Amino acid sequence: MTLISFSRDKFIPSDEVSLNVRGNYLSVTRGYQVFTFFKTTNNGVPVFLDDHVDRIVGNAQAMNMNLSFSKKDIKGLVHQTLGKNDFSNGECNVMIIFAGKAPDDISGLVSSQEVDLFIVTSPIKKYPKESYQNGISLGLYEFERIDAEVKTPYTYYGGMKAHRSLVHEGPFDEVLYISKDEILEGTTFSFFIVKHGTVITSKLDGRILGSVTRKNLLRIMDNQKIEHSESIIAIDDLKSSSEAFIASANRDLIPVVSINGNQIGSGKIGPMYEKLMNLYQQELLKINI
Repeated sequence: MTLISFSRDKFIPSDEVSLNVRGNYLSVTRGYQVFTFFKTTNNGVPVFLDDHVDRIVGNAQAMNMNLSFSKKDIKGLVHQTLGKNDFSNGECNVMIIFAGKAPDDISGLVSSQEVDLFIVTSPIKKYPKESYQNGISLGLYEFERIDAEVKTPYTYYGGMKAHRSLVHEGPFDEVLYISKDEILEGTTFSFFIVKHGTVITSKLDGRILGSVTRKNLLRIMDNQKIEHSESIIAIDDLKSSSEAFIASANRDLIPVVSINGNQIGSGKIGPMYEKLMNLYQQELLKINI
């Protein structure tokens, strides 16, 4: 199946979308780019689109980007793009990208031009069933992203190094960042523990990404009156945690059974994870526009 994307000002096959090294110089060589990533559900309906558009526009403003399009324009183009794709054989992933253009100053660092807009569709990435059925292992890595609240390429290099060391060449399934004996977030996911019946995730203090999945999971817990907290998670807290799990746009929720080789709780999938995963899946089924 040929997927269709939006590239700058037209719809083209996804395989033909590209950045121009000179035309998008700041994006390619300086990392002057913001993006957001999500999936579709229910035959091509974007998941939490409003939240993703709000975040990417907020990130663009934080990076002083000039935009020629509004939030309404972006949402409309996402729906137009998805309308040109066939979902009879399954869903897809979507990435919205704002890419910087060529600089217009002598330093090669600043551009007054409006950024390019891309809405790129790709085959949906599916994680192994075993991860959901048996749980996964995490390795700890000392790293704190700069500008962590902005979803931009230059903040991911540390994750690339960590993943190669601990996953590709190591014994773990995923990587969890730590800083000064505190748990922060994963390379591409949010992290949660369950301690004394309360679900805990790191607070938004500028050191982690404001994950859309995290935001909506917290909203679900609010609505269901499930005890939860946004607070510091110390590495020592893992010893007294009965459960742990990760969450992201493409993974939904995946249980964690060990961290750095140490068992979490019983080492099996816990009841809180099962409850929240069920509630989250129900939430996705309700999305229809």
